[in-house]
Amino acid sequence: EAAAAEAEAQGDAPSDAPGSAPGSAPEAKPKALNVRRREAVLETLEEIGATSVIDLGCGQGELVGAMLARPRFARVAGMDVSAMALTIAARKLRLDRMPDSKRARLTLFQGALTYTDKRLSGYDAAVLMEVIEHVDPPRLAALERVVFGHARPQHVLVTTPNIEYNPRYEFLTGLRHRDHRFEWTRAEFAAWASRVADDYGYQVTFKPVGDDDPEVGPPTQMGVFTR
Repeated sequence: EAAAAEAEAQGDAPSDAPGSAPGSAPEAKPKALNVRRREAVLETLEEIGATSVIDLGCGQGELVGAMLARPRFARVAGMDVSAMALTIAARKLRLDRMPDSKRARLTLFQGALTYTDKRLSGYDAAVLMEVIEHVDPPRLAALERVVFGHARPQHVLVTTPNIEYNPRYEFLTGLRHRDHRFEWTRAEFAAWASRVADDYGYQVTFKPVGDDDPEVGPPTQMGVFTR
């Protein structure tokens, strides 16, 4: 079932920037990939003019908190399959001390992306940030029906690792997270996204997230679906 990767949400995934060469002058610490990814999602949400957003597979609430900090997002929701992740999110967001005006903009709830749920509907945009790779491939069709067929927001943002970039991580063996069921090449992601867009009446464009390596592409790939 879909849930955001806790390790990646906490920045445990490797940065996409190489380290300084021995003996070189120290450089400013590069932003972690999870920070760059969150910034790219927020920037895209602002570009498309979304004011109500649901974060599907919200994990511990980093993106939810970032959206709440921006008044333009009048309604913010976070859903995750993990009750523990939602408990941690509520604590990190200081839900018990949140001002009433901000609390009124927020909804957090438990659910699974492979089951139709009326609570997912009614938002300008839905975000699946590092979520689809946690879903067993035979269950992706159910996720597609739930998000693109039933919830049908005007926009859907999907980010996922680009497996072609993995050799750039010196100590990485295998996939980037122990819970990943798969990781796609750029061509595989483009084929999936284009097919989903055609099936459900969307158009999709692609954005690199992180440093776009001329040989292997960016560490994270984003698809922006518009109905």
